Amino acid sequence: MKEIDIWEFASECIRSGLKAALLIVAESGKSSPGRAGFKMVLSESGEIMGTIGGGIMEHRLIEEAKENFSAQTGFSFIKKLVHSKKTSGNESGLICGGTQTMIIRSLSEKDLNPISELISHYSNLIPGVLSLDPKGIVFTSSAKIDGLISFRYKSDSDWYYSEMNGYPDTVYVIGGGHVGLAVSKVMATQDFYVITIDARKDLFTMKRNTFSDRKLTMPYSEAGNIIIESERSYVVIVTSEHDNDMAALKSVISKNVKYIGMMGSKVKIRSIFRSLIEQGIDASLLDKVHTPIGIEIGADTPEEIAVSIAAEIISVKNVRKTEADD
Repeated sequence: MKEIDIWEFASECIRSGLKAALLIVAESGKSSPGRAGFKMVLSESGEIMGTIGGGIMEHRLIEEAKENFSAQTGFSFIKKLVHSKKTSGNESGLICGGTQTMIIRSLSEKDLNPISELISHYSNLIPGVLSLDPKGIVFTSSAKIDGLISFRYKSDSDWYYSEMNGYPDTVYVIGGGHVGLAVSKVMATQDFYVITIDARKDLFTMKRNTFSDRKLTMPYSEAGNIIIESERSYVVIVTSEHDNDMAALKSVISKNVKYIGMMGSKVKIRSIFRSLIEQGIDASLLDKVHTPIGIEIGADTPEEIAVSIAAEIISVKNVRKTEADD
């Protein structure tokens, strides 16, 4: 489920006049199943979109939010949970260890404008900052914060949450052949926004690709022009030829993105790296390229290769969460 689905559901609830609540994991630690940034929207009709970690913990928070729907005015509160029975704090019902801090607040018509703006930005891949405090929700276009998520807490009436939003985790698949098709498919199941790029017109695997959010035909040497620099951007190079891989890598190598991976044998990779250095590319930039691409699982078929690539990308993506937990 893509995050935009959660916000579109929130918008639908508000427009329909239904009472609804937004639940966000503001911060988490150690083995918490709900990670910072996880979201859920609950309507008074019982419909739910999203997750905050699942299990008995999620069930209890849903029930608590439902109880607050009877209030004549809106509600907003912070819930600090401990995933252990051996605690003097609020037990979550889980025993996996760790903690998570929840924001639970009602949604109202005044939230519709910032939510609508966020949806518009998300649809057009325009980054911004989503902010929440006891007063309400704000979405600020093109703003930035340090990191992807920030949470400050002084008291239940004095807290502030912000996150980079409007631009989802996005994978740029450069190469629309059999492997590119398989990568597009598996990354779409991981809630990534998928953009597939190929230089060839009327390529049958591009026509069969119903998984990508956008499919672009352009020279590989121009792929870097459409890549948005972000901690949420991931680049996968899986073209059909040596020269095309080199053109694509040269185009994207200086981009400030979370991940660049390139498929190929060690011999081919050494040849491409040597050629790029001869063309003036700083050798240190090439150190960040994940190649041969993917986690080693003995993959042979395009589908198996796609799984190994997805596993590596997920591992890199989740580093930011692990670091935040330490």
